[in-house]
Amino acid sequence: MLGRDQVLLWWSRCCLVWLSLAVMAVQGLADAPPSPTQKAGLMWNRTGLPAVFPLQVKTSSGLDYRVTLIDAATGAEALAAYIEGGAFFKVLVPPGRFEIHFAAGRTWQGEGLAFGPGDETQRFVLPEPLTFAVRDFSTKAGHLIDLTDVDLDGDKEITVAERLICQRLRLVNFPRRQAPFDASDPLQEVLPDQRDDLISPDRYRAVDDSDDARGPVVPTNHAPYFSRPEFDVRKRLC
Repeated sequence: MLGRDQVLLWWSRCCLVWLSLAVMAVQGLADAPPSPTQKAGLMWNRTGLPAVFPLQVKTSSGLDYRVTLIDAATGAEALAAYIEGGAFFKVLVPPGRFEIHFAAGRTWQGEGLAFGPGDETQRFVLPEPLTFAVRDFSTKAGHLIDLTDVDLDGDKEITVAERLICQRLRLVNFPRRQAPFDASDPLQEVLPDQRDDLISPDRYRAVDDSDDARGPVVPTNHAPYFSRPEFDVRKRLC
C-alpha cells in the first residue's frame, strides 16, 4: 500500500504532465495560422468587361458558398463571388454565356483549398450554362438561382429563374421656349467667324465657360428657340 508521501508525489507528477500537455496545446493553437476571412460579394472579375447583369443566389444558413462563372466557349474563369449562407446575395456579372460552378463548406480556407480538402468542400455545377445579355435594347437579362432546398448529400433541388431589369428613358427637363438674344443680352457671345449670329449657353443650365462639351445654342434671327431636353435612365424589375 502506498504511503501518503508516495501518493502526493504521484499526484504531483500527474498534474505536471497535464499542465505540460495543456501548455503544448495552447502553443499549438497560437502557432497555427488563422483561417483566412472572406467577405461576401465579388471576389474578382477577370474578363475586363463591365459587370452590369444581375445574378442573385438564395441559400440557407449553415454553409457558405463560392460561385465561379466559367466561360462556356473558352473554359476560362470569368468571375467569382463569395456567398454567406442564409444572407441576401446579389452580384453584377459581365455579359456572356457561363457555366455556374459552386463550392460549399463551413470554414473558408482560401482560394487554393476553398473550404478544405476532400469532403470538407462540396462541389456541384448547374446542368446548363446561363446567358447574361441585353434583350430588346432596354432589358438586362440575368438569373436567380435558388439553393435553399439543395441537399448536398443527396439530390440537388436547384431552381433557376430569369431576373430581368427593364430600363427606360424619362424626360426630366422639358424643352423650354426661349426668345432670341439681342446685342444687349449679357449672356450673348459672338463667334469670331460668324459675327452676324448671336449665340448663348442654355439659359436653363448653369453657365460654365469651362464646359465646352455643352456647346452653344444658336437661335434663328427672328424666331424663338427651345432649350435642350434632359433625360435620366430608370431601372425596375420586369
